[in-house]
Amino acid sequence: MKMNIGMQIYTLRDEMNLGYDEVLKRIADTGYKSIEMTYDPKNGEEVGRLLKKYGLIATGAHIGIDAIENELETVTGFLDNIGAVNAVIPWVADDAIDTAEKTAETAKRFEAAAKKLAPMGYAVGFHNHTVEFARKFDGKTVIDIFFEEAPTLKFQVDAGWAHAAGADVTAVLDKIGARLTSVHIKDVDEKNTPTEIGSGKVDMKSVIETAAKHGVQWGIVEQDFCTNYPPFEAIKISFDYIKTIN
Repeated sequence: MKMNIGMQIYTLRDEMNLGYDEVLKRIADTGYKSIEMTYDPKNGEEVGRLLKKYGLIATGAHIGIDAIENELETVTGFLDNIGAVNAVIPWVADDAIDTAEKTAETAKRFEAAAKKLAPMGYAVGFHNHTVEFARKFDGKTVIDIFFEEAPTLKFQVDAGWAHAAGADVTAVLDKIGARLTSVHIKDVDEKNTPTEIGSGKVDMKSVIETAAKHGVQWGIVEQDFCTNYPPFEAIKISFDYIKTIN
């Protein structure tokens, strides 16, 4: 099964001075079929209108846990405006996962948010960085604890950061299985710095095939730092490579 390829708009944050209209047009012109938003409720209606204009959809948005807990109506309104149901927690503070006990408490916090939104038709997920795979308590990673202690929580595995932490990315995808909502297609170089897809160390073909096996429909390109090429050129290089393996 081929995977649909989207773009995390954070990759183009330094180009946002061009405005959403131009940025979304260029994303669509490159060939991407969707975007994943960052949390921007003030511009939700505009983004929703422009997505329709350029034939894109929004797979979801990265939204912090504090916002999900404290401004739920604004969060759901934003998701409705962009036509998405996935609220992905993009990171977790280090002091919330620096002991096994705190990690379990954080998992329960995420679980409460996921259980609150699920009956409303929204899914709460978690997006990893390296620490959630590198840090272990009695042999369990932070992701393991989240998986066990927050059964309603979904996951967006970032392939690049998981690989950089030494994780077997395909094994992680197989374990999380049906609780995957999407996968971040990210490559990293020998210094574990994000780079264009196909120019780094991650076996992206295996990542895409494994995620698709578990029903994941969206692979979302994210490149945190575009140091080799300007951002719009970088996302085209990545997209063109993905076409050869997907």
